[in-house]
Amino acid sequence: MKKTKLIYGHDTLCGWCFGFTPTLDAFAAAHPDIEIDVIPGGLVKGERVGSYADMADYIAQAEVKMTGVTGRAIGQPFRDMLQQADAPLSISAPPSLAILQMKKLAPDRALEFAHILQDAHFLEGKDVNLAVTYDDICAAHGFPALDTDAIAGATEDTPDVAASYAQSAELGIQAYPTILVLDEKDRVVGQIDSIYEIDPFTERFNEIVNTKASEEIRALLT
Repeated sequence: MKKTKLIYGHDTLCGWCFGFTPTLDAFAAAHPDIEIDVIPGGLVKGERVGSYADMADYIAQAEVKMTGVTGRAIGQPFRDMLQQADAPLSISAPPSLAILQMKKLAPDRALEFAHILQDAHFLEGKDVNLAVTYDDICAAHGFPALDTDAIAGATEDTPDVAASYAQSAELGIQAYPTILVLDEKDRVVGQIDSIYEIDPFTERFNEIVNTKASEEIRALLT
């Protein structure tokens, strides 16, 4: 019998997703029977793609707010990366493709992989456009090997990436992180936004699930 499922509208380059990681990890640990499907949505694509160095001031300001709300701080290696003249390109497609590949190879570990990858980026300043970043993560954590050449060359037009971005848009995901709650028939029954503490997050989840159950009972009685 199918159970409640979560869809996680995610982007590796999203600092708020980085801040959300402990909450979602805690929820997943407490609810191992609930599937969490990570869907990369493409935060940085099109005209937004550019050198990280050009975004240093914006990121520094946004970090203060994100850390104040979530309690997570970006690592100094990431800040140092922003100051480099040859700072990496900020583009969502390569890490998006990596997550999509992992979903095919090890779906039960896709969320874990997405979080480890994001921490490597925001805490250690790892360049998520380089094949070696993925090779090292997979080797260190026992993940299956990825097609890292394809990842390093990925764009928003890469078929799997384009399909994921289209799916995210069709689901109405417009910001990150977004959690959609699906019922046993894969119907979206609720959405959780901007909750970065485990207790309020769990309360909102239970509220959505219980409201849906109450509606079904009333339907049976009418």
